[in-house]
Amino acid sequence: MFNEVKKINKKLAFRLAISAIIAIVVATGALFFTVTRVKHVQYCGKCHSDVTFNNICSNIVSGNITCIDCHAHENSGSLKRMAVDMTDEHCTSEQCHSLNKLSEKSIQFKGTKDFRHSTHTTNYPGNLTMRCVSCHSNLHGEKHFETDIDTCNLCHFINTQQLLTKEERPISECSLCHNSVKRTIQIYNNTFDHIVYEERGNVSCSECHFAVIQGKGTVVRENCHVCHQTIMGNYTAPDMHETHIMKHKTSCVPCHNTIVHTSIKKNGLVLSNIQNLTFDLSLYKTQYMIMAGTGGKGIAEEPDPMFIATLNCSACHKNELLSKVEPTVCNNCHDKGFDKILSEQMSFVSKRMRLLKVLLKKAKKPPLTETNPFVTEAESNYYFIKEDGSNGAHNVKYVKDLLEYSIMKLTLILQKNT
Repeated sequence: MFNEVKKINKKLAFRLAISAIIAIVVATGALFFTVTRVKHVQYCGKCHSDVTFNNICSNIVSGNITCIDCHAHENSGSLKRMAVDMTDEHCTSEQCHSLNKLSEKSIQFKGTKDFRHSTHTTNYPGNLTMRCVSCHSNLHGEKHFETDIDTCNLCHFINTQQLLTKEERPISECSLCHNSVKRTIQIYNNTFDHIVYEERGNVSCSECHFAVIQGKGTVVRENCHVCHQTIMGNYTAPDMHETHIMKHKTSCVPCHNTIVHTSIKKNGLVLSNIQNLTFDLSLYKTQYMIMAGTGGKGIAEEPDPMFIATLNCSACHKNELLSKVEPTVCNNCHDKGFDKILSEQMSFVSKRMRLLKVLLKKAKKPPLTETNPFVTEAESNYYFIKEDGSNGAHNVKYVKDLLEYSIMKLTLILQKNT
């Protein structure tokens, strides 16, 4: 009985051993085939069926390039290990995008100046070296390998004082990406020629086009959870760049919040973005309203051309906002001699303010003690213009119209009661 059981156990053990060996061979063969002999993208496509392309990598569909040709970053003998990371060496191989071919010609992107790869493959200070996947990556799930303007904004508007071109120009300098603007605009029946102001060279873009950057590209902990279940308690930017860029070739976009580079428009006009102003708006609310041509009584709103052009306050107030503006500053943007014209207009406004003050004093004396809505409007306009303190410089036409309306109404009231 014991011997019979022993024979059965031997047979069973032998069968199990044979089955185990066969299973190991099959598994090993399958693994070997999976990671070393995959020559058709359809194999990966069984799981990753949503992969689409929008560039030369479309060749992958025909089988010329396999997934493992790009997504393998560690080779040991005949065994290739699959990985999500992609190294520059795979991207810039001769069968794909060689550096020589990439540097041969420029590329038009999003209406900017000609883009060249050669200017973006430079080693920047620290460990901010750019990789191919820094710009080309799966950003929104729509394309497997795409370039997005958000990526450009992150590099060009974060720590821009630290990153310079080989000519030592800040990478945030407008002319690096934007061509000269050959455009004319009609403002109050006057022709504004943009190219003229560019050629002068004494007016920077930021003096007119300010607050065109929304967002700071900060990294918040919530972004980390997109990839990680747990994250470090303390971390520094150099450490994160070392891990994610140098070691794992991660794109910048998933980590940094979006930076939007555009102007704010209302009713077709480009307006200043109040939230991004570099000063406390509550301290200069009246000045802002005067420039915007709003807040007065009795006349329609009328923004100043400087407001329409989103003129930055620092364009005139070079040191600080409360500082006195040198009249010659006007000639940087306007024709020579405009400073004298403005001085004359400011002098005129000052005289009309004195007249309005006299009329208000008379209109508030007996027998005109009863409150009159026009007197109330005129008084409101007087103190509104006085609080602005620019004698019309912030919006001379609007201020003059407010004064003329108020003076006319008070004059009629006084004539009627004499």
